[in-house]
Amino acid sequence: MKAIIRFFAVVILFSIGQNAYSQDPNFHIYLSFGQSNMEGAAPIEPQDKLNVNSRFQVLEAVNCPDLGREMGKWYTAVPPLCRCKTGFTPTDNFGRTMVASLPENIKVGIVNVAVGGCKIELFDKDQVESYVKTAPDWMLGMIKEYNGSPYARLVQMAKIAQKSGVIKGILLHQGESNTGDTLWPKKVKIVYDNLMKDLNLDPKKVPLLSGETVNEEQNGKCASMNKIIATLPKTIPTSYVISSRGCAVAPDFLHFNSDGYKELGKRYALKMLSLMGYKSDTKSEPFIVQAPLGFDQLNTSIPAGKVETISYESKTVGTTRKVTVYTPPGFSTKKKYPVLYLLHGIGGDEKEWLNGGNPQIILDNLYAEGKLEPMIVVMPNGRAMKDDSASGNIMAPEKVQAFANFEKDLLNDLIPFIEKKYPVLKDREHRAIAGLSMGGGQSLNFGLGNLDKFAWVGGFSSAPNTKVPQELVPNPEETKKKLKLLWISCGDNDWLIENSKRTHDYLYKNDVPHIYYIEPGVHDFKVWKNGLYMFSQFLFKPVNQSAYAKYTILGTAAETNIRNAKYPQILPDNRVMFKLNAPEASKVQIDLGRKYDMQKDEQGLWAVTTDVINKGFNYYSLLIDGTAVADPSSVTFYGMSRMASGIEIPNKEGAFYDLKTVPHGDIRIKKYFSKTTNSWREMYVYTPPGYENATEKFPVLYLMHGGGEDQTGWSAQGKANLILDNLIAENKARPMLIVMLDGNMGNTGGVAGFNENALKAFEKELKNEAIPFVESNFKAATDSKNRALAGLSMGGLQTLYTGIKNSEMFSSIGVFSSGWWANNTQLSDPQYEFMAKNTEAINANLKTFWISMGGKEDIAYENCKIMMKKFDKMGIKYSYSEYSGGHTWPVWRHDLMQFSQVLFK
Repeated sequence: MKAIIRFFAVVILFSIGQNAYSQDPNFHIYLSFGQSNMEGAAPIEPQDKLNVNSRFQVLEAVNCPDLGREMGKWYTAVPPLCRCKTGFTPTDNFGRTMVASLPENIKVGIVNVAVGGCKIELFDKDQVESYVKTAPDWMLGMIKEYNGSPYARLVQMAKIAQKSGVIKGILLHQGESNTGDTLWPKKVKIVYDNLMKDLNLDPKKVPLLSGETVNEEQNGKCASMNKIIATLPKTIPTSYVISSRGCAVAPDFLHFNSDGYKELGKRYALKMLSLMGYKSDTKSEPFIVQAPLGFDQLNTSIPAGKVETISYESKTVGTTRKVTVYTPPGFSTKKKYPVLYLLHGIGGDEKEWLNGGNPQIILDNLYAEGKLEPMIVVMPNGRAMKDDSASGNIMAPEKVQAFANFEKDLLNDLIPFIEKKYPVLKDREHRAIAGLSMGGGQSLNFGLGNLDKFAWVGGFSSAPNTKVPQELVPNPEETKKKLKLLWISCGDNDWLIENSKRTHDYLYKNDVPHIYYIEPGVHDFKVWKNGLYMFSQFLFKPVNQSAYAKYTILGTAAETNIRNAKYPQILPDNRVMFKLNAPEASKVQIDLGRKYDMQKDEQGLWAVTTDVINKGFNYYSLLIDGTAVADPSSVTFYGMSRMASGIEIPNKEGAFYDLKTVPHGDIRIKKYFSKTTNSWREMYVYTPPGYENATEKFPVLYLMHGGGEDQTGWSAQGKANLILDNLIAENKARPMLIVMLDGNMGNTGGVAGFNENALKAFEKELKNEAIPFVESNFKAATDSKNRALAGLSMGGLQTLYTGIKNSEMFSSIGVFSSGWWANNTQLSDPQYEFMAKNTEAINANLKTFWISMGGKEDIAYENCKIMMKKFDKMGIKYSYSEYSGGHTWPVWRHDLMQFSQVLFK
């Protein structure tokens, strides 16, 4: 009996010893080592000691009585962070950047052991003794502070740190003393491998981040070593090189100065944050947007789920079929579970996910972190035919058809079987479907086609079997009500991405909430595993649809990009990511009306993510060291009195200018000689579908651009041809010619076209040159009832001036975002006097006098408001339209769409 009691006492004591400390998973520890640049060679300024976040801690590796610090204890990370009298180090700003970028519940700890001037051999535990024997006298004192072995001290402190938190990474800055040593990567690997072994760490989960020496561009004395450092990832696959390019340096060209350490430390942090899955450009609460390092690696210390392959009878196929099923850790038949049906691709079967994606490991890890609702995952064979093997010609018609036939097998055979064999919740709210490639198409087709069966639907890199959006979601309102989550993801270099994009575009325009997740990658399991990691965490929980837009790594290249240009990219919420390679520039901004400062990375690549940008067309410029230039990655447009970049932002209300499968007219570019200006001039003329073979004459709308633009504006920026093509196809507008003239009248004095001389010149040009040319060279009706004039901004003034004074020539005039200037009575008063005297004639001649504004944010709004009050007093008849959007092309496109529908009827 005493022996039994003694045995249990020993067990209890052992258990107490093993659990005497509580490791906090939210305390992230980073080991750092190296030579003088890791020690920190920059002086510590008074401001460096202020406002250090208490979430950033340092584990003192030596005794520092003057600082009130003891070895082996944690302190707020006020510098110095290495030894008692070392300087400012990259780890200072590494930790500060980390805590600023991570959720408030996460702390960051640093263990810094470094020795100035040492070779990497000093950290090789098998060589330290021989190295110390040959070390110079000035180094011996530093080594002595670590009791003769910096490596042993690092491990000693790391084990203490592990009692408090979890080691997440290792930071290295060393190499100056090994310059030219091609064996350096292998020597670093020895140290890294020893750390992994001595601290029981998994290299697949604990990366090594190694910084470059002072860069060649900064005349670094050891810069040649960077070529060797660059090869480190070949030797250590989980290592990453941190560039020193552009980091400010000290006068000795061996060390960085304080600013250089701050930038280098920030770069270490940004790389680590990306490896942890955090989105680096978020300005709100930090969140994980991709799977972190090690998410798919086996962890033998956590509970594991069970995987089994079983058989079920399929009446649909007329045979017994196999299915693989994952049950979660702690599975109990006394509890009911939701179910995820997870489908494979065209070349796979019921074991493709297991063989290529290790879903059981991904899910086990998520369960252990408390990020997943317990669920059963069913992985069937999606090829519903008797020989359902992935052999022979997998593209054979009968095998492709079998994937479509699987819908019946799934609904009528498999789901009933699973619900009979396993304790599952049988309502649609607890049933999800997702898949990769062909399985992604199946998931979208089956899930969205059976919303009475599924509330959670996901497609990873969906294949061309995906139905067109109008068939997938024929009733957007019903889909909105029933769907809990619709997930669409794809790699940015996947050749099948167009299937995902067309679905997203349709859902966006129809306001169907969904996540559109684009990530770097191709058509492979790297992308699909990440898709499963992200998608599965949403399932069977309350969802916040307002946050959907933030869940993506990359955006979609703007349609206004030049061929093959990846940036600018538009994010799902219409923020824009810009990138520019300009390594020699000192300052780069994006000017979108508001200026955004771009940040340069270590490769000389400038980047910024904007706020949400106005829908439709927007001009923008690059400001490179103060000079405005066009973005070489974007199509250019004549605007702002020069060639400028433009970006087309998705617009839910922009279907009226989409390129659709309807008959299309032409844009014809015509040169004509003007006697009025004594010069050759150019006009753009839209001819409607069927114009070439028509026998009748067409009505004509003369359509003017704004200030700083020209005759190309209404076709390039305004999409006038597409607007009319769509309206004519829908019988909403009469087929008509649209003549887009150059309203810039040369040297007419004053500012652009905003003066009497310029307006008179335009009137003369239109009446004496443009109209006669059009009526002589096109099938144009020549009477006033078939002639209209309209314009935006400056073109609106031209329309007011010429259209009112010559109202007998036009049946309609349209004034978009314009009006006589209230503060220029010298110009406006004569116009009002003319109108007051000719009110009756103007009202009789103009069937339509249409005025529109872009809401209160339109810069012409107040002038127009004052002008219309004067019209009211005179008795001038007009109609008014307002469409929010300011003084912009999206507003003017809408104006043309509305105005053209009232013309010539």
